[in-house]
Amino acid sequence: MARIHILRGFSDLDGALWVLKYHPELRTRSEIVATILENGLIVSDRTRFEILQLLQEWGIAESKGYQLTLKGKHFYFLWEMKPEIAIDVLHGLQYNLWSKHVPHQNQASWAYQRVCDYLWEYQILPESEDDLTAYVYEMREELDENLGNIANAFSRKSVNGAYDWLLPLKPPVLKDVSETSTGRRNFRKASFTRRTHCSPALFLMGLSWVSRESKIGFGELVEMTDERKIDVCRFCLIEPSSFDIMLNRTLTRFDFLSMQRIGRLFVIIQREPQIADF
Repeated sequence: MARIHILRGFSDLDGALWVLKYHPELRTRSEIVATILENGLIVSDRTRFEILQLLQEWGIAESKGYQLTLKGKHFYFLWEMKPEIAIDVLHGLQYNLWSKHVPHQNQASWAYQRVCDYLWEYQILPESEDDLTAYVYEMREELDENLGNIANAFSRKSVNGAYDWLLPLKPPVLKDVSETSTGRRNFRKASFTRRTHCSPALFLMGLSWVSRESKIGFGELVEMTDERKIDVCRFCLIEPSSFDIMLNRTLTRFDFLSMQRIGRLFVIIQREPQIADF
């Protein structure tokens, strides 16, 4: 069964990044969890501590051994100095993992994409898990790929896990989320709203993702058709009307991104964006 519950506690990310930076000598998950707790940080998922696997999938942690990669060190700086951008980037990293060109890999990312796409398309939280499951089956049929029993893995707990992942985004997409007396989040009266803008970093990631999925390399012209514009906006969870404004902001922020109008709109990303750029 695919791991669709993205994070059991967002606080786990803070502790994991800290311990990988300052205690790279640790060798087991139990040692990592114990060290985090001893230093007064919170661990929600003490048994599996799945955030370590995610950090490895994102390329932030080494695949062998528990320490930050160079990309991870740049991300830690971003996390400390520009947390709102860092949270945007994390959403982009998780959405970006799955590719239609290698559909059998990173199926948890595929599931995360489907939750985000459902919310963006319908602009409402599903009334029941059956609504989302039906949407997932529809997407599987359109893809015409065997993704196993991924749709069967959707549950209210799994969907709420994705909601938890989206909650820290600013500007917010989830509003009117309440808490119970025990501190659990309640989404019954919550609403989803497309954002008016996002960070230029996330918008650049969206452009790069669309290029990759279209099999267009860096340094090549990417025609921004209406469909691709929508794909970028869906990736960033922003309104389609915000595309032109965000493109202009992103062009002024990154010198390796350029635009051409040859009757139609084209963008050129000269090289792969790096977290150090953000």
